Amino acid sequence: MTRIARPTTRPPTMRSPTIRQPTKPLLVALLALAPALVACQPQGGHHADAAPVIRPVRTVTVEPVTFRMGGSATGTIEARADADLGFRIAGKLVERKVDVGSLVKAGDVLARLDDQDQRNALRTAEANLASAKADQVQARNEEGRKRELLANGNASQAQYDAALLAMRTADAKVIATQAALQSARDRVGYTELRADRDGVVTTIGAEPGQVVEAGQMVVRVAQPEEREAVFNVAETGIRAAPKDPVIDVSLAGAPDIVAVGRVREISPQADPVTRTHTVRIALDNPPDALRLGATVVGRLKQPPAPVVELPGTALFEEAGRSFVWLVDPKAQTVRRQPVVIRARDGASDTDGPVIVTEGLTRGDVVVTAGVHSLSEGQRVRFNQKIETAAAP
Repeated sequence: MTRIARPTTRPPTMRSPTIRQPTKPLLVALLALAPALVACQPQGGHHADAAPVIRPVRTVTVEPVTFRMGGSATGTIEARADADLGFRIAGKLVERKVDVGSLVKAGDVLARLDDQDQRNALRTAEANLASAKADQVQARNEEGRKRELLANGNASQAQYDAALLAMRTADAKVIATQAALQSARDRVGYTELRADRDGVVTTIGAEPGQVVEAGQMVVRVAQPEEREAVFNVAETGIRAAPKDPVIDVSLAGAPDIVAVGRVREISPQADPVTRTHTVRIALDNPPDALRLGATVVGRLKQPPAPVVELPGTALFEEAGRSFVWLVDPKAQTVRRQPVVIRARDGASDTDGPVIVTEGLTRGDVVVTAGVHSLSEGQRVRFNQKIETAAAP
């Protein structure tokens, strides 16, 4: 019997897998790619797209109103042109010929000073001139004689030069004394105060017997032909007043006596005590009943256009135009809105209130702080309880 040899079964031998080292070109490529892979990884475990910035802002809601000067203003009728008249020299007032309300004509004597001292000075000047003329005649005669003697050879050149100098000195003295005489005459004339225009006396500044200084107001004369109404208006009213308003000026106690006028002048500086501005209204053909000093009431004739008052911080400018940021309450975003503003009171006060006349409507929500850090379409967060912005 033949034996068949069976193969002996042995457990397979566990061998470690062979790890091949990368070649040098592949290693260089992996090292070059490593920084790019690291840069593509999100930092801090966040997504690559950053969340949009939501800025908190302060806002106001627009509510246009109409400016009305408090309904009416009380003032007085004054002359557009008046003058404080006084003496050019100091002295004692001995006579005043006019009182308050007196009508005067140009050239009328209004008051007189004691002129005794001025007349004494005038007489002295006249005597000095007479003496100077006598010296002038003598000097001229002497110069003529010396000139003849010099021509005949009986006088020296030095003698003639001395005579010529004396004559010229005498001529100059006459000119000086003539000027002094004219000045003395003028001072005598200065003792009379004369009206330089037709008008009415509105104020008296001195009484007879009083010693007045040069230039001190003695009489104030106004021209009643040009009258205007003068009012004191609050500072907020001046800022929000309509452009070129037409004013109805009526006599207090007689509303049927009315004159129409326009603003001629507004004082640029407020009164330090009352904080009001003086507004002068030029009247068109005022009736005679609106006399100087009469109490009048002023009212706006036409209804002014509604305006809006905003803080100056709400405004920003680009390319010479003014803009504000409007908030969309639903989308919580902002957009720029061009506006038209009234000229500011002071060029240096850039944060003061401004009056917007065009560009805003009722209910608009305007950003009032941080306007320079916003961009078109940016999301914002604001308090839903919004302050109202309107003109006073």
